[in-house]
Amino acid sequence: MLRKVALLISLIALDCTGKTYDIFFKPFDLVSDNSGIANMLPGATYTATSPTTGYISLSWDEAAYSELGATGNLTATDFTLVFNQNGGSATGASIACVTDTASTSCPGNPPAPGATEMRVHLTITGISSGVETVTLYAAAGQIFSAGGKETPDSDNTGPITLPDFVQPTVVQVTAVNADGAYGPAQTIQVLVVFSENVVVTGTPQLTLETGSSDAVVDYSSGSGSNTLVFDYTVAAGHTSPDLDYISTTALSLNGGTIRDTANNNALLSLPTPGGPGSLAANKNIIIDTTAPTVTLVTSPNPDAIYPAGQTILIHVLFSEPVNVTGTPQITLETGTNDAVVNYSSGSGTNTLVFSYTVAAGHTSLDLDYVSTSALVLNGGTIRDAAGNNAVLTLPNPGATGSLSANKEIKVDAIVPTISHVTSSTMNGTYGIGQTIVIQVVFSEPVTVTGTPQLTLETGASDAVVNYSSGSGTNTLVFNYTVAAGHVSADLDYISTTALSLNGGTIRDNINNDADLTLPAPGATGSLGANKNLVIDGIVPTVTNVTSSTVNGIYKAGDVIVIQVVFSEPVTVTGTPQLTLETGASDAVVNYSSGSGTNTLVFNYTVAAGHTSPDLDYVS
Repeated sequence: MLRKVALLISLIALDCTGKTYDIFFKPFDLVSDNSGIANMLPGATYTATSPTTGYISLSWDEAAYSELGATGNLTATDFTLVFNQNGGSATGASIACVTDTASTSCPGNPPAPGATEMRVHLTITGISSGVETVTLYAAAGQIFSAGGKETPDSDNTGPITLPDFVQPTVVQVTAVNADGAYGPAQTIQVLVVFSENVVVTGTPQLTLETGSSDAVVDYSSGSGSNTLVFDYTVAAGHTSPDLDYISTTALSLNGGTIRDTANNNALLSLPTPGGPGSLAANKNIIIDTTAPTVTLVTSPNPDAIYPAGQTILIHVLFSEPVNVTGTPQITLETGTNDAVVNYSSGSGTNTLVFSYTVAAGHTSLDLDYVSTSALVLNGGTIRDAAGNNAVLTLPNPGATGSLSANKEIKVDAIVPTISHVTSSTMNGTYGIGQTIVIQVVFSEPVTVTGTPQLTLETGASDAVVNYSSGSGTNTLVFNYTVAAGHVSADLDYISTTALSLNGGTIRDNINNDADLTLPAPGATGSLGANKNLVIDGIVPTVTNVTSSTVNGIYKAGDVIVIQVVFSEPVTVTGTPQLTLETGASDAVVNYSSGSGTNTLVFNYTVAAGHTSPDLDYVS
C-alpha cells in the first residue's frame, strides 16, 4: 500500500530589513513505487450474448487475487459497475458473475486464482441503443497482487459502449407534395420516416390504396438517412379521396433489406391507415383520374320569350368542380345564324356560366345548343383540380339533361316586317267622300299604340291616312276617304317609308319594333300592284254650252238642241233641267241624253210667247 507523510519545516529567515519569512515544504511520498499492483489493462471490450446479456473481456497486467497471500479467484463482489444511459433505451446494468475466458454465460467456470484473463458477465436492463456505457471499477480492498498490494478502487476499464439492439421503427408516413388533387402522370413523393437512420439494399415496396387497382410503389432514395422516399406516379384508373397505404403491413422488403448501422432489421409495421402518423392523417392528397363530365345544361332565367338585346344565362353543370383557362364557347341553335356564346364565369365550381345576349335575327321556339359537340375549348382548358381534362360531350339536344328539356325559353329577335299592302275595297274609280279600306299586312301579329299614319300618293295633295284598327293581328287597317282634289290613276303610297309611327308604336308580342319598310310603290306586294283603285276627286265642270241647231229664227213648235259640254264624261241620273231666258216666261228644258259622255243634250221646243233676240240660259 502507498503511504504518504507530510513534513512541515518552518524556517525563519532574517533579511537586512529585519523582516522574517516562513518557508514551507509540500507533502511528499515516502513510498511512491506502484510496482507490484495488479492493474486493469486498457482495451477491455464488451461482447453481447443477447440483447440483455454479455461480458466484458478483462485483462490484468499481473496476477490478481481476491485474498492476501496470493489466494482466491475474483468474483462479482470484487468489482463495482457504473452505468451511464446517455439518452439511450437501456435503463441499467449489473454484474452477473465472473468466469474464465471459455465460459459464455453464467454461472460458467470461475477464473483461476491469479488469472490475468477473465470475463465479467453483465445483465442489461432494457434494450441498449448503442449510446449507453458501462465502466468496471475495482472494489475497494478487494483485489490484491501476489505481493499483497491492493488494487485501488480508482482502477477501471474506462467507458465501454454497449451495442445497439434497438430496431428502427416507422415513426410516420407523409409526403413532400402539397395537399390537393393529383391526376394521371403526376408524381407524389411518399416519405416513410424511421426512428433512426437506416440503410437500404434492394428495392423495398409500399402498396397504396388507390381504388380497384392498388399502386405498388418502388423505393426511390433515402438510404443512410431516417427518411425513405417512394415516388408514386398516378396511373389511369387510380382514385382516392385521401391517399393512404393499404394496411400496417403495406411496406415490404421485396427481397431487399432495411437496417440501421448496427445491422438491426427495421420493424416495417406502419401506423394504422387513417390513424395518427399515417399518410392520410398527415396529408390531404386526393387521387383523381376520372375526367369531369357534363351532367346537364340549364338556365336561371325564367321561362319566357326573349327579344333582341336581352341576356340569357346558360349554365353547364359538370360532375365535379372544374377550372377554366381561356374562353370556351357554346353554340346555340338560333335560326339562320347560330349564336356562339363565350364562357363568362364559374371556374372553381361545377357550374360554368355562358352569357348569351339575343341578337337581331335570332329565333328559337325552345332554346337549345346545336349538337352534343356544341361546347368547345376555343384554345382554353376545362379541367378538374387533379388536371383531368373534362369530357365536353353534352346531352343530346331535346333529350333529358339538355337545355330545352330543362327550360322553355323562346327567342324571338325577328322583327315584324311588312309582307304586302292591299285593300278590301273593290277595284274601281272612287270620288270625293268615298272610303277605301287599306290593309297593311305584317309577317306576324303586331300591337299598335297611338295613331300611326300611311301617306298615299293622291296628286297635288297627298292623303295622310290615320290607323283605324287591327292591333293584335297581323293586318292593320287604314280607312281612306277621298277628298276634293285627290287623284290617282292606280292608288298607291308615296314611298317605301310612307308608313310612320306618328308618336305611336307597332311591335310584336315581345316588344320587337316592327320594320315599317313598305314594298316599293308599284312593285310586288305594293297597293298599286295588288289593286286597281282609281281616285278621282276632281269635280267635272261645264266648259261650253252650244247647240247643234243652225243659227236662225225659230217659231213656236220648233225644236232647238242644246249641248252642255263638261270637262270630262259625266253620268246622269234623273232628269236635270236647263232654264233658258225666253222673255216674260222662261223655258225650263229637261235633260234628254248624253249620260256617259262629256256632252249632255237638252231638247228645247219653242212655246207660244217665248221670245229671245239671242237665246241663252238665264244665269
